[in-house]
Amino acid sequence: MADKFPEIDVPTNGDENLDEDFLAREKEILGDDAEQFKTEQDEEFLRDQEQDEVKQFEEQFPEVSNDQFQKSEELEQQEQEEEEFGEAAFNPPKTESDAVKEWRQRYQLEIQERDEANDKKTKETREQASKELETFYEEYNNKKDDNIEKVRDAEKAFLEKRDAFYTKGNVWSRALDLVKDSKTNPRFKELLEAKSKATST
Repeated sequence: MADKFPEIDVPTNGDENLDEDFLAREKEILGDDAEQFKTEQDEEFLRDQEQDEVKQFEEQFPEVSNDQFQKSEELEQQEQEEEEFGEAAFNPPKTESDAVKEWRQRYQLEIQERDEANDKKTKETREQASKELETFYEEYNNKKDDNIEKVRDAEKAFLEKRDAFYTKGNVWSRALDLVKDSKTNPRFKELLEAKSKATST
């Protein structure tokens, strides 16, 4: 039977906890009358229990030596100095020196002069572009007017020549004028001349 049902390990402090719980419940039930039933054994038990608790606390939280406390203070002081140094490095002084003020004024003046020069150059470039555009359109319009005038003169000369051609001689003589400078068959030219003379008489 022992092999089938092995012994169960029960923590040793379980009995002490049960005793404490029992005494606490009894004291709560009796209230003020519990003092009448207190014995010397109860005081000894409570004193031993208190000493055990103090011993257990000291084991869990050992006393800190002065050296460790001093090292902790030194470490905190070192961290504080590093933080102050970092803040001083990242936060420049609020008051500027005369050299910095002079440099800042000179830098702002250079920026202002550069901006003014850029604005002036931009204005001059726009004015030059506007003038060149006006000149281009003026020349374009003049050339266009000249071409229109030339076309009109050529048209007028062509019409005058055409009218003069139709008013001179007869149809045969006009036909002869059209072919006399070309490489036409001589026999054809002779025929046109004969027709022109016959019509004119």
